Amino acid sequence: MRSAIGIDIGGTAIKLGLVASDGRVLARRQFPFDRALGFEALADAIATAAKAVATGHAAVGVGISTPGYADRRDGTLIDGTANVPALAGRSLPAALGSRLGLPAVIENDGTAATLAELRFGAGKAFRRFALIAIGTGIGGGIAIDGRVVTGNAGEPPELGAMVLDAEGERNYSSLPGTFEHLAAADGFLAAHRRLSPADPAPSVAALFQRDDAAAAAAIDATARRIAQALGSMINLLNLEACLLGGGVSEAGASLLDAVGRHLPDFTWPLLLARCRLLPAALGNDAGLVGAAALALDQARSTEPGQA
Repeated sequence: MRSAIGIDIGGTAIKLGLVASDGRVLARRQFPFDRALGFEALADAIATAAKAVATGHAAVGVGISTPGYADRRDGTLIDGTANVPALAGRSLPAALGSRLGLPAVIENDGTAATLAELRFGAGKAFRRFALIAIGTGIGGGIAIDGRVVTGNAGEPPELGAMVLDAEGERNYSSLPGTFEHLAAADGFLAAHRRLSPADPAPSVAALFQRDDAAAAAAIDATARRIAQALGSMINLLNLEACLLGGGVSEAGASLLDAVGRHLPDFTWPLLLARCRLLPAALGNDAGLVGAAALALDQARSTEPGQA
């Protein structure tokens, strides 16, 4: 069975996996994302980890999942790189391709994760679904009739840029009260700091482990913002399912239940009755699995008779 190297670059960690054509992760590595590293040093570190994860296997390509939008012509990241500033304006596929001697492809992390859930995960059963990946930021994607939806030049949807509070604090793009600002990991923690300034939770995982009124209220308020965003998407697209993924989704049923309680306040009843709220099946592996799947697709497309 063929395999490819999948690389998922997040705001706090870089995850790598050797992925088989059936979506199984055969081997994996992870290391912290060091914002102090320049582009060349970062590319060197990723290439070293990629060689280690593929030891003993003949990978056919490299797939890279990263925040932002890359130019399809040369893989240069040209937008949405606030969480990975070292990559802005540079081509990671070119850098890794030369270091590893393998063809490399790059895709937005939300698009890659949505593809993985569509082919191998919780999205397989649905014609119309959205994946919302909540972590350092908020990404994800939309799949309709077996295809992940992107713009004419492959631009990803900016789910995290949805404005949920027109009077809210502005983000780095000057948009007020965005989904990402209010409901990514920092949004959960900011809600708790306002309620418990003397004893703020150090992480989202710690917040969900607390059993006190302030933690419960912070989780509920942030879950309501997530429900607000999902309700708008369900109303607009007649979604059959909304999948919650990303690091924050590791809170499990407690997060799903909290979001589900608020969905009726934002969703047309007929459409809500036809939509399911589910955990993403692939968890934090979704980005690297989707990226590897694209690398495998690319390898197949270059075979004789497949053009």
